[in-house]
Amino acid sequence: MSSKRKMSTRKLTITGMMIAVTVILSYTPLGIIPLQPVSATIVHIPTIIIALLEGPLVGGIVGASFGISSMLQAITRPTSIFSPCFMNPIVSVLPRICIGVVAAYSYKGLMTVTKNNTISAIIASAVGSLTNTLGAMGLIYFIYVESMTERIGTAAGPVIWGVITTYGIVEMLAAVVICTAVVLALQKAVYRSKMA
Repeated sequence: MSSKRKMSTRKLTITGMMIAVTVILSYTPLGIIPLQPVSATIVHIPTIIIALLEGPLVGGIVGASFGISSMLQAITRPTSIFSPCFMNPIVSVLPRICIGVVAAYSYKGLMTVTKNNTISAIIASAVGSLTNTLGAMGLIYFIYVESMTERIGTAAGPVIWGVITTYGIVEMLAAVVICTAVVLALQKAVYRSKMA
């Protein structure tokens, strides 16, 4: 009972911390990789980290906090041509919940197949980041490509594809490096009994 309570306390604590980090990254320049004309983000990284450490449910919860922050920011502080699209929770929240779920199950499946923690963390981090990029930008394409083309005065399809192939790759590389390092370090420091 004591061990169960300790695990539950740890899970609640680290989940709360990751939600707090997500909100801080969402509302400060710390979560932005400055590129032109649109900035890339690392706000999805806490979601991937917690998903690999605690599984799909907790990953989905932290992902939802990312999505809600993204939606609120689009409503209150629109900063890019995509901001109107992110006012829709289907675009802003749903793909971010999926980051945690997909990353967690990818990691679990890869651990079963490879038995290699580092490789599993690297690939699952990349998959989680791609889930964010392809999920959000894919939904923007399917829901908003026509209205966005009218709004920006040029074909939106190539713009969306450009974001996927440039910013998406930068975000994925950042996720792989940061998530893998943090997950492996936390597993050694905090999750030793879980990994044993």
